[in-house]
Amino acid sequence: MSWKDPFITITFPSKVIYTIGSILMLIIHTGVLIGDLYHFFVSQRGDLMSFHFTVVLLSSHTTSFYWALLAAIYTLQADDDVLMYIAMTSFALNFAAFLARFSMEYATIDYREEQY
Repeated sequence: MSWKDPFITITFPSKVIYTIGSILMLIIHTGVLIGDLYHFFVSQRGDLMSFHFTVVLLSSHTTSFYWALLAAIYTLQADDDVLMYIAMTSFALNFAAFLARFSMEYATIDYREEQY
């Protein structure tokens, strides 16, 4: 008798976990990006933008992009067409969100309040 027998374990394939994780992080990043664009263009309050979290946001964008890449690779190897389209869409959207965030950070660098 193994020690795992009394426990109920639920396992998901890694391709599904990576796809769901990258899509959830994409939704969070899209919300933060929309909030930043609103504060920059509509309310014009730069102090409410996410300048303080630039390193965290760009590193989580990179993680989300990497998870989408892993999901795309795993689904290409598994020959699952529906999940492959979802993973490739997540991959493309994560790349576009990263480029949008990076471009916005570069364009608004003059509006940052630097504290030393």
